[in-house]
Amino acid sequence: MELTINVKEETKLAFFIKLLQEFNYVEIIDMKENQNIIPNEHKVLLKKRLEKIECGESSFKSWDLIKTKYQKNAI
Repeated sequence: MELTINVKEETKLAFFIKLLQEFNYVEIIDMKENQNIIPNEHKVLLKKRLEKIECGESSFKSWDLIKTKYQKNAI
């Protein structure tokens, strides 16, 4: 049987792996780092932008609209 586990806090990963290694019936076959980690600076920037939108200080356009604009201009 195979099981996929996502450890949400990287600081707990080493402890979790060590714990799993204690069980002789558990084999760690592969480990992949999460490639979708968003840096805190980006999270803060996004939060500020969303707050501006909620307050009416800013607006946004849908991705479909933007994508269409650039597809028309593509070479």
